[in-house]
Amino acid sequence: MDFHLFPTSIFHSFKPEWRINWSTAEEPLHQLKRSNRTIIVSRCWMHKKKGVPDKESALYMHEARFIKQIVEDIMAKLGGQRHASNAKNLVGMESQMQKVYKMLGVGSGGVRFVGIWGMSGVGKTTLARLIYDNNSGQFEGACFLHEVRDRSAKQGLERLQEILLSEILVIKDLRINNLFDGVKMQKHRLRYKKVLLVLDDVNHIDHLDVLAGKREWFGPGSRIIITTKDKHLLVKHDVEKMYKMRTLHEDESLQLFKQYAFKQNHPTKKFEDLSAQVIKYAAGLPLALKVLGSFLYGRDLAEWTSEVERLKQIPEDEILRKLEPSFTGLNSNEQKIFLDIACFFTGKKKDSVTRILKSFNFIPVIGVKVLMEKSLITISEGRIFMHQLIQEMGWHIVRREAFDYPREYSRLWMSEDISHVLARNMGTEKVEGISLNSTKTYTDISQALERILGTDKIEGTSLNFTNTKEVNVSVTAFMQMTRLRFLKIKNAYVSQGPVILPSELNWLSWHGYASKSLPIDFQGERLVSLKLKNSRIIQLWKGSKIMGKLKYINLSHSHKLIRTPDFSGTPNLERLILEECTSLVEINFSVGDLKKLLLLNLKNCINLKTLPKSIGLENLEVLILSGCSKLKIFPEIEEEMNCLSELYLEATALSEVPTSVEKLSGVNVINLSSCKHLESLPNSIVRLKCLKILNVSKCSKLKNLPDDLGFLVGLEGLHCDDTPIDMMPSTISHLKNLKHLTLRRCNALAFQNDMGLAFSNLSGLCSLTMLDIGGCSISDGGILCNLGFLPSLMELNLGGNTFTNISAASISGLTRLKVLQLVGCSRLEHFPELPRAIEEVHADECTSLKSINQLAKYPTLRRLSLSECHQIHDASLVDALWSNMLKGLNVLSNDISICIPGWEIPKWFTNKKLGHDVTLTLPNNWYTDNFWGFAFCIVFEGMACSILYDDYLQPSQGFSVMLKFKTCDGKEGSTRSAVGVKGGDPTFGNSDHTLLACVPSRRFLTALNH
Repeated sequence: MDFHLFPTSIFHSFKPEWRINWSTAEEPLHQLKRSNRTIIVSRCWMHKKKGVPDKESALYMHEARFIKQIVEDIMAKLGGQRHASNAKNLVGMESQMQKVYKMLGVGSGGVRFVGIWGMSGVGKTTLARLIYDNNSGQFEGACFLHEVRDRSAKQGLERLQEILLSEILVIKDLRINNLFDGVKMQKHRLRYKKVLLVLDDVNHIDHLDVLAGKREWFGPGSRIIITTKDKHLLVKHDVEKMYKMRTLHEDESLQLFKQYAFKQNHPTKKFEDLSAQVIKYAAGLPLALKVLGSFLYGRDLAEWTSEVERLKQIPEDEILRKLEPSFTGLNSNEQKIFLDIACFFTGKKKDSVTRILKSFNFIPVIGVKVLMEKSLITISEGRIFMHQLIQEMGWHIVRREAFDYPREYSRLWMSEDISHVLARNMGTEKVEGISLNSTKTYTDISQALERILGTDKIEGTSLNFTNTKEVNVSVTAFMQMTRLRFLKIKNAYVSQGPVILPSELNWLSWHGYASKSLPIDFQGERLVSLKLKNSRIIQLWKGSKIMGKLKYINLSHSHKLIRTPDFSGTPNLERLILEECTSLVEINFSVGDLKKLLLLNLKNCINLKTLPKSIGLENLEVLILSGCSKLKIFPEIEEEMNCLSELYLEATALSEVPTSVEKLSGVNVINLSSCKHLESLPNSIVRLKCLKILNVSKCSKLKNLPDDLGFLVGLEGLHCDDTPIDMMPSTISHLKNLKHLTLRRCNALAFQNDMGLAFSNLSGLCSLTMLDIGGCSISDGGILCNLGFLPSLMELNLGGNTFTNISAASISGLTRLKVLQLVGCSRLEHFPELPRAIEEVHADECTSLKSINQLAKYPTLRRLSLSECHQIHDASLVDALWSNMLKGLNVLSNDISICIPGWEIPKWFTNKKLGHDVTLTLPNNWYTDNFWGFAFCIVFEGMACSILYDDYLQPSQGFSVMLKFKTCDGKEGSTRSAVGVKGGDPTFGNSDHTLLACVPSRRFLTALNH
């Protein structure tokens, strides 16, 4: 359930040190009826910061450096004031201008080169011109060289040298015979002159070498600004400061578009939807907004509608002419990569795209890098993205080269064009690829593929059907596509597969492949990747096929696959993924000879009974056998497998692990969880010096760990939850690197005569940061007295145990403890003395808990949950806890929350409302350095939380709160915050509870910036 805050700005002033609250309640609190409805109240917290010495203040700064900073700040502010009256129509430039001013440092000494880079039409020239106009008067000479790329090609660099020197030196009719004389004159005449020089639209290093070769050419205080689409050009010229232009935000785009489409008039309501479509099309590119706005100015609604519909099919020529030089400047390899990305791979993972492009014999690593440097693509979270208009420019290039005749396109990506070509069997030798990704049902494509389709000219096909009906593909559909290099069909139900596939295929990806095997005559000599997920394959091929280039096979979820083929003809195979092939019974023995195999994934092959008797996959890095519930024997490891880092055997039928496991000398992770038949681990496992994670949780027959467990010197995580282990090996104290130890619900430990003996020698675990012994039926004494010997412990779960108290000396000695879980300790009556560093306490369902007085003294406490603790009724104590939390500096970076039983709303909350949202009206200058965040209170009954995290500690839940805001200039934003973390049952039952929380200001700043 979301709770919404909708802060909006009004013009109002206030002193920063005031605490401000606004009330919109239409009825007093006592009139609100108690029910399952929720009351949410809110308050904006402001507080004057105390005078704390700042390392960057004048008291700690060298005098000269301090003065220099003052000068730079003043010049930046003066520059901003000077341009203010001229910048009324320069939407979105203010913040960017200030950033460039900081880089320029006008007014300070030295010579600085500053680069402004970004895609075409984003406003580089506009920004540089604005800065030039407002600052040129502070220099002894100034020159703005427009369009260096075009003018150097048409007029020559000598002419640009003449213009540069003429304007700076104020000399008419200056003539330069050659570049060398020009460079010599620049060095001689400008070396003592304070110069402002702008080189606009530079695209070659020669331009910089000739026009602004070195800093020594210019006098002290000079500033050289370079605008370019190519970041690497700036890197090559050792430009120390570089600023990347951003596209406009949506509200900025609307403002700029209105200025051109309606001049100073506001649009009428009938144009709002069409305006929104244009803004979406322009995707924040100022060039597009200006061109389209100017074109639409003065036109009627019908003309607007017609133009918007045209843009969906045909991009604006004037915009494309401005963008296209970015493409023509690429070499052949880069152009191929660019067009493939524009047509097929926008939004895809960079690593995957790189592999595919490499299979086409392109050179993708440097090619993708160059495209990024030239502002043609961006990489975000590992994926490749392309501005919508850059992508349309790529599409336009493909269309133009074929005179807008789809059958001649080098790549097909539009569903209508694909339908036209495939339905009429019109493919030609020009077509290199086809990619169809649509959520609609295209019966015409089904009809087209039902015929005999394809020619010897098509080199790539990609079909991606989502939520479509059955697609009928002729068995000879690809007979003539002898140059087909890329075939992708996704989410399409095809009743029959092809009898022929072209031998030139590099990349074959066909989800739901309908045949029982690959075509008999398909040799696949060029095939690099074979991805047939959800297929009806029974066996890929019979006998041996020579596929020397094949690196990737993925047949996951192919439920009819019974056996794997002979892999002796695929020596370069790197990844074999057969996940959830539920009919798979056996793996061909030849898999053991794949020396280059890196990944073998057989997860959830529930009928797989046997593997080759022995394996020696020397380069294997990951082996996944999880969920192979009929697999009883793990192969003997014949040779050293030093590269294997992860071994997943959970939920298999293994009763033992072979002693040869010691040959996995490089393994980091072994997961044996839920192996119900596993009774013991081999002693040889302790020789795995690189092992970091060992998981034997839910191994219901495993009673003991190896006595020499302590020899696993690299072990960092040991997870033994839900096992019958009754004694920890004495050598566990040797695990100096162990960080996580989980023994949740290991009840056998509780049956020891001396509970402390069961956990003997834990004191040697000097690196342990997290210990989970929840649900172990621990009573008073025993291990609770030994906890103080764990100096690094930060998280401790004692929930679900039966003790009534905890030794104060034990817990308080954990000086680094930050999180304490006591959920479900129903006999606990009092909190122990806690460490000063404690941040979170979860004591939900501690039904005997009577007092929490001491919690108000911990300065870093930020989260406290006491749900279902119904013996706690002290409103004044809650106020004290809250005040203490607000005092902590952590409020500036983390949310804080208290969840308690009851229906008490603190009196200082005055903005109250029944329901699930509340609106705050804030002053114009509400966001200052002294703004901490928003505090709110939620009173509820019978409501469920959503899970926030489920790590090795007890699962925790909380509320998801959406905070929306709208600024005075119309900018909107939102941020979601998870608050009120609690442990135990996510449902509160029918009892009343109150949640107090504060979301820090940084969340709003982040949302505002995005």
